[in-house]
Amino acid sequence: MAIPASGQVTLSDLQIEYGGTDPISINEYYRGGAYVPVGAGTATIPASGAITLDNFRGTSKTAIVTYTLLGGGGGGGYGAADKEPGRGSYAASGGSSTISATGIQTITAAGGAGGENCGGGRGTNGTSGGSSASGTGGAGGSLNSSGGSATGYGAGGGGGGGDAGSTYDEGGASGFGGAAGTSLTGTVAVIYGTTLTISLGAGGLGSTSGYNGGNGSPGRCQISWDGNSSTFIVGGTVVIN
Repeated sequence: MAIPASGQVTLSDLQIEYGGTDPISINEYYRGGAYVPVGAGTATIPASGAITLDNFRGTSKTAIVTYTLLGGGGGGGYGAADKEPGRGSYAASGGSSTISATGIQTITAAGGAGGENCGGGRGTNGTSGGSSASGTGGAGGSLNSSGGSATGYGAGGGGGGGDAGSTYDEGGASGFGGAAGTSLTGTVAVIYGTTLTISLGAGGLGSTSGYNGGNGSPGRCQISWDGNSSTFIVGGTVVIN
């Protein structure tokens, strides 16, 4: 909780916001010292020299980080040239994406489920994969064709097509497309100087048999704080300062 921008500021306010023990001295609260981190929220606090309680008005040791986190899309299920082999089995799910750091609860966006192999009717096209806000699901395969892979981020792969059959051929079932990854948007309070670790889920691989399913696309993360922003399409780290 930030120190009020107006009204009386006391040494107790500093201790509540930044920590420390009695007896309280204002000289304990230089920016970059034992208690006050370096960040946009502490910019008015001097690192040395003259220091007064007025320097602390409106300051905070934490940044409010806004995030959008997307899990990987699921792979598409395969279709078959004959009957429904493998019905009840599924393509690979997409991987989970996470934001983690010391002092916060890990934020997790689950990956999308893989599509069912031969889940559709005989002689039908495969179904398209689920789309996300950042990606387009792969197209379902037409008859006797594989499903398309997802594009962008967090979308599901298309299901493979089936087979129409003929007088001496029973035909084959199509596959279902994979689901889009879960998308989470929210905020988290982070102490300045904290390193956030971003891990992004991989797209699930489409099933490979008969008429293959398409691959899902990987996760994505965007974070912003104090006018700063970072977008991750591969895993990485960022220091909040």
